[in-house]
Amino acid sequence: MSLQPHWLSEESWGLVLVLISAIFYALAGAFVKLAHIQGGLPSTELVFARGIFQGGLVVLGLYLCRDAKGQRLIKHPFGQGAARKLVWWRGIIGGAGFLLDYHCMSVLPLGDAITLMSLYPIVTIILARIFLAEEIKTMHVAVTVASVVGAVFIAQPTFIFGGGSEDVPTLGYITGLLGSLCLASILILIRKAGKVGVHTFQLLLSWAMFGVLFSVVCGPYEGTWTLPSNSRIWWYTFGVCSVGAGAHFMLNYAGRLAPAGLVSVVRASDIVWAYCFEILIFVQQPNKFTWIGVVLVLGSLVAIGIEKVKQSQAGTTKSVIKHRSSDLPSGGEDTPHNDHRTFSGTARSDEETPEVMMLMNGHTQGKAE
Repeated sequence: MSLQPHWLSEESWGLVLVLISAIFYALAGAFVKLAHIQGGLPSTELVFARGIFQGGLVVLGLYLCRDAKGQRLIKHPFGQGAARKLVWWRGIIGGAGFLLDYHCMSVLPLGDAITLMSLYPIVTIILARIFLAEEIKTMHVAVTVASVVGAVFIAQPTFIFGGGSEDVPTLGYITGLLGSLCLASILILIRKAGKVGVHTFQLLLSWAMFGVLFSVVCGPYEGTWTLPSNSRIWWYTFGVCSVGAGAHFMLNYAGRLAPAGLVSVVRASDIVWAYCFEILIFVQQPNKFTWIGVVLVLGSLVAIGIEKVKQSQAGTTKSVIKHRSSDLPSGGEDTPHNDHRTFSGTARSDEETPEVMMLMNGHTQGKAE
């Protein structure tokens, strides 16, 4: 049974879920920071824990769910044919993005790293045009630019606002840009996967496998892994796993339903929610540039919402006109018409990026999930 409200189009519903996932990513980032600060747990260890947790749930889901032929998805957990390539690439690029983001966060000032990793909406609309033939509208460009500029004001990178060190390695900036490219590519792959019938669980299993693999690879470079020292740290770890897995599911599900360009803009709002948790939990004091950034990012979301409302109203008008036209007698015959089809505006599919910034301090899981 679908949870989609009848008054929302499939595309709008997808964007709503992406917005919720962005909030969840920010909350998961808060748990990561708490577990790291109070428990000393490396972020790679938390990625490993979440990968195992998520992988277990996904395997159960694959066993319970069946495809159109009635076969359990566990028989082909990574899809079949061309779909399998998309699933594997989604996992590989997600893992590579994690490594790139990890290195970027390790060697650059925090604001610089966050800014570079927030450039992916611009990359996404370009890639979506090339690989998905998505139309680039003036409004889409405007909200994308507003979102990226807002992220810059919130993160306040040293290469714009000053105060940085001159010996920052150039490789850090290169890996940050490549990390944005990875997340943009992931959103394109998710959208493409939705068009060929890939199940959400198959995408999630791919990330779980490569997330675990890459966390093991770069774990030794971050520090020694240890078990949580007390019940509070265990609860923080559980929060990372459960909230992060929920956010990841919604992004991979909803990313199949809406254009990749708009998904990237809504997904990028996680920096606002992350900063909200910074203020509420870690008593971070915002400045005037922070508020400017918040207004720009939220303004881009409002603009997308207004566009979707207008599209919905236009769809309703067309539906009414079509319905009335079908009720008119043809050929002078008083023949009743029972065509009650409605205009949907979108083609329905069969279903359906590391935690945000790790809350401006603990983020090494990366955005490129």
